[in-house]
Amino acid sequence: MEHLDILRQLERLNFEGKAEAFVESKFLTPLLECLGYETHRDYEVIRHGDESSSFKLRHPPVERGAEKVKSYSPDYVPTIRKKMFWIVEAKSPRHVKYPFNDRFLVQGLQYCVHPEIQAKYLLITNGEHSAVYDAHGSVFLDKEFYEPILKFRNNEICEKWSEIYNLLSVETLRTKIEADLKSMYNKLAQSSLDKSYPRRLLHTIGTDARHNEEAIEEHLRSLYSQQFQSEIAFRDEHFNSLSRGNLLALMNSPEVWGKSPSYYYVDRALSDGFTERDVFNTLYHDFDRQPIFRRIQSWIGIVHLYRRAKDNGVKEELKTAFRANRDGALPLIVQVDCVNLRLAYKLALITFHDPLSERLRVTLSSAPEIVRFVRPPTAVSEIHFAVTESHRESFPPLLHLTDHELEALLQKQEKIEASIEPIFKETRAKVPMGDWPLTGYEYYGLGGHHYAFKNILRNLKVDEELG
Repeated sequence: MEHLDILRQLERLNFEGKAEAFVESKFLTPLLECLGYETHRDYEVIRHGDESSSFKLRHPPVERGAEKVKSYSPDYVPTIRKKMFWIVEAKSPRHVKYPFNDRFLVQGLQYCVHPEIQAKYLLITNGEHSAVYDAHGSVFLDKEFYEPILKFRNNEICEKWSEIYNLLSVETLRTKIEADLKSMYNKLAQSSLDKSYPRRLLHTIGTDARHNEEAIEEHLRSLYSQQFQSEIAFRDEHFNSLSRGNLLALMNSPEVWGKSPSYYYVDRALSDGFTERDVFNTLYHDFDRQPIFRRIQSWIGIVHLYRRAKDNGVKEELKTAFRANRDGALPLIVQVDCVNLRLAYKLALITFHDPLSERLRVTLSSAPEIVRFVRPPTAVSEIHFAVTESHRESFPPLLHLTDHELEALLQKQEKIEASIEPIFKETRAKVPMGDWPLTGYEYYGLGGHHYAFKNILRNLKVDEELG
């Protein structure tokens, strides 16, 4: 179990003489986190007294005729995408003993059936003893509300964790509710003498399926965007904290979404007092001997430098560099670097795609929904990452080869690449398009050219000034 250490700590808690605050902080908060709540904004827990609480219950249905106006708030309401399926009432172990008094159950039922909440389950706990009651089951399925559907002591929480998790966790809570919905459907369907009614009933309760699918899809796009923007913001903060040397080292990695390390290097060097010519020379002096990842990063850096430059002499030198390289023609050593990258990628895909896909399928089947449906890992992305990490070590040895040796190596690698191309295409055809990374290593350096250089000039609006 992923949270076994936390659960064992809960088993060792001593509640003798403790107040409700102890139950909330030491027992409930870690328990809810183990169940998957408060791990993401979609799974927030609303607490009694929170400013963000969207409900202030007044006139519970069972007291509608009461003259006295009361304000009600459950202690905890765990939510899944803002939907409330169960509530928690925490009690002081010093004052509230198990079995719990019926008045606590009545109060909990008021919360559960209130129109602003409509929760199915009620959990009452004093830490040492916990009991879950099915509020809606008692209303709709003729179940006995005063008998808990699950009860456990804190010292047996590991033993009963499977039951607790399956009933209340963000990942599995829907399972029992689905079974109860089926029972409700059967009850309603068999109340009719019209044999066509069960089919009509299914159609009636399923008419919103398309609307709900679209709402879920829209929310997934929102989560994807939020995660993506969060990663960019985190990377921005990280890059801003790095030294020039560390930023230069990161330029040996592939370009990234958002601002690349070379952007930050240029800005940092200029703010540290380096001249525009100093920065240009650092990025460009060995341009024809840089591996493909570094070469692209340096190109991004000098394009950014051009947009910032005030020295007209440096700007003219930058334009000369752009005109000399904008067609993407690669020096021999970089062509070898690219064919090595393409070959490593294609061989890895052929060898590892199918077994890795199966392993990921098994792993993801039990992974949280936030992992399964929002940017889940794929075999291609895992292979892409592994090839990226290993490829960096392949370039330094090339620096010691003569042009004749590089040419011979290029021809040898291209022959191997051509021999595996049919099986690579066969493997590639099996991969869903959505699984492919945006940086396609199979195209790097084909025909001795690379597309990125012209694209970067165009995307950063510099090509228009080159004539």
